[in-house]
Amino acid sequence: MSAVLVACSSPPEPAAAPAPVAADAGAPVRQDESGLRQAAAAALDEQRIYTPAGDSAIEHYLALRRLQPGDAGVDTALLELLPYALIATEQAVGRGDLAEARRLVALIGQVDPQAPALSRLHDGIAAAEAEADRRIVAAAEAAKRDELLAAQAAVRAEEQVRSRPDVAPAPPTAAPSSAVVAPAVTRAAPEMPAAVGQAPAPAPGAAQPVVRVPRLLDAPSPRYPLSALRRKIEGSVTVEFTAQPDGSVSSPRVLTADPAGLFDEAALAAASRWRFERLPAAVTTARIVQFRLGDGAR
Repeated sequence: MSAVLVACSSPPEPAAAPAPVAADAGAPVRQDESGLRQAAAAALDEQRIYTPAGDSAIEHYLALRRLQPGDAGVDTALLELLPYALIATEQAVGRGDLAEARRLVALIGQVDPQAPALSRLHDGIAAAEAEADRRIVAAAEAAKRDELLAAQAAVRAEEQVRSRPDVAPAPPTAAPSSAVVAPAVTRAAPEMPAAVGQAPAPAPGAAQPVVRVPRLLDAPSPRYPLSALRRKIEGSVTVEFTAQPDGSVSSPRVLTADPAGLFDEAALAAASRWRFERLPAAVTTARIVQFRLGDGAR
């Protein structure tokens, strides 16, 4: 009996993680030789070479080989389909879909347990898993650093209040969380007009005090949120804060954010690390923190 084959001389471009196709519950695949051959042929026609799990051409041919061991046509068909599974596995590792990569490696092992690429694919999956673990550890360490910075800023703010009883205490700022990946440099936009500082309002007719916008001396780049990076989302956050006389920042809070909620914590964490020139008095002002992807990340 002849088997339905796919020529490797002109392979179709492998699809990147195609969405699983639900099997027709009313027409299950018959597990006899004729049913399996028909299912394999239909899967090939629809380019379901290695997906979805349980209804792919490779899996139907494997079932057929178990039913008819030694069928040269089935063995040839599996060997011709093997390169597509290899490429799909490499793509799954590249995009971080390690569960799919492991499934495909298991499928390749069933087709040819001695396939030369198996060792390399196992190593690639292990390296990707190690990198994912490293990112988790690094994210936890970065979160601890941000929490420490926020605590130090709170202590400085409290000391400022104690030394200046005429200044109302600043509201506490929650320690922001942070991610690891920081692709493109994100920069704070030029200063927005400063709001009225902490000094009491002058009496009517009195000369209005001039509030000078503080000059930014050091602005470490904010960490790009991993969720936004994966979805390739850009945005901006307007942060209001108080520049203290020693140049430190206290009481940062979000005025506006686009999109809302996605970049807020990263912007607040960055603002708490800004350093301004020394000032004669505390000044409340605002800046825009922009999050932009680099050309290579878009």
